[in-house]
Amino acid sequence: MSGRGSKMASHTDVGSQLSSPMAFIFVFNLLLGAGALSLPAAFSDAGWLISTALLCILCFASFVSASFMCEGMAIANVLQNVSCPKKNDNVTETEQLLPGTVHDTEYYSNLSLQISQSQASIGGSRYSFRISKRIEMAEMAEIFFNKVGMILFYIAVIIYLYGDLAIYTVAVPKSIANVSCIANLHDENNVTLCWHGVSHDTAYKIFVLVYVLCIGPFVFFNAQKTTLLQICSSILRHTSFFIMVVIALDRIAKHTTGVPKPQDVKPVNFNKIPDFIGVSVYCFMCQHSLPSFITPMKNQNRATVVLFAALAACLGIYAMVCYTATFSYADLEDVYTLNFANFGVVPIRYFLELYPVFCLTASYPIIGITLRNNLKTLFSKGEYPWIVDRIVFPLLTIIPPTIIGLCTEKVEFLVSYTGAFSGAAIQYVIPACFVLLGRIRIREVFGREASSVNKNHSIFSSNVWPIFLLIWAGCCMAFVLYYKIDAAIHPAD
Repeated sequence: MSGRGSKMASHTDVGSQLSSPMAFIFVFNLLLGAGALSLPAAFSDAGWLISTALLCILCFASFVSASFMCEGMAIANVLQNVSCPKKNDNVTETEQLLPGTVHDTEYYSNLSLQISQSQASIGGSRYSFRISKRIEMAEMAEIFFNKVGMILFYIAVIIYLYGDLAIYTVAVPKSIANVSCIANLHDENNVTLCWHGVSHDTAYKIFVLVYVLCIGPFVFFNAQKTTLLQICSSILRHTSFFIMVVIALDRIAKHTTGVPKPQDVKPVNFNKIPDFIGVSVYCFMCQHSLPSFITPMKNQNRATVVLFAALAACLGIYAMVCYTATFSYADLEDVYTLNFANFGVVPIRYFLELYPVFCLTASYPIIGITLRNNLKTLFSKGEYPWIVDRIVFPLLTIIPPTIIGLCTEKVEFLVSYTGAFSGAAIQYVIPACFVLLGRIRIREVFGREASSVNKNHSIFSSNVWPIFLLIWAGCCMAFVLYYKIDAAIHPAD
């Protein structure tokens, strides 16, 4: 295997340990991101009744998928510790075996895996199912997938993570520009200005560069290095949503102008369901970053509880914000904070308009670190020199989204299709495949007793669940694709 295990360890270091509350904050902040601002309008457009049902189903499906990711990480860890006969006289007595790894298929194709009961004692500490090493989704794909699966995996991951960072790189500077620029200012050629002598487009690009220079350096470190940023962001998120809910409830209580009558609020609108599914998938996405949170947890037995608590908390907040928004505003903006642009209390108005800056600034490093680690695994040909490991890969992560941000302010296409297709693949399809293939591999090595000692085994132990997840993902993507094609062929007047 040519030292595969040591090589990967060089760029998948775990870092400092996380307590369960801190792991909760990390996952919660990642979930409560940009999608939460688009959710109220999508919720209202699709209808409050069907949207409520779908929101609960999508949240539950995300929890099932997240539990599969934890089980997959545990299986991947133990498979990397399984020993096989030595390859030649120049290697140590045992080498690590990654069953099904693409790089060593030729060598292992004729090698039958034979492990004595004493050597592969699942009750011993040697083959503990603890997630002791951070194994990113890309490395898990190498363990479980064949070449075709690997290609499809990287297509989905690269599109989603680069799309995510591009959205962040546009949304935050755009929000800052909207707040800081002088309203309705134009030059003699009717060019929109931000300040006198500075066009809005130029100011936006300046904000893009400033934002990336300020937040980009976090991508050079581990996720745990952003702990303070995560805590501050969590406080600001809770404050922002609390204020928005209170303002909406006040509007409903006072019957303010623009508040719809309850009977006028639609319960179901099938034509808008595809957009709601795309946004909702985006709202419950955390699977790609779980290796960075679960691996360093001090008490991994609480991983399922942490994931359930984070998803349940987000579901509660989403429902509260969506219901108050739907019944307090007849016309909801695509970004909910824009509905407060004319709010009378100026400090609160600016605070809410800058909410995207708070939430996306905390999520950017996490997404960037996840993309960086997966890129390392994708291009893994050996142990990297320090400058490549610490400088080149972080820059390779940051630069493409920055270029996109400098070229355009419009990423609606990315937002829509990133969530509905590549997002659904990462959230549902890939974790389901990991756990199905992982259970087969682990039974081949340890027998059927393996699941009983895997403390990170999903509570959804039947293989019916991952199959259900695959069917659900296929139905969602097919439904969205049908309506997208239909909308393109028969555009609304």
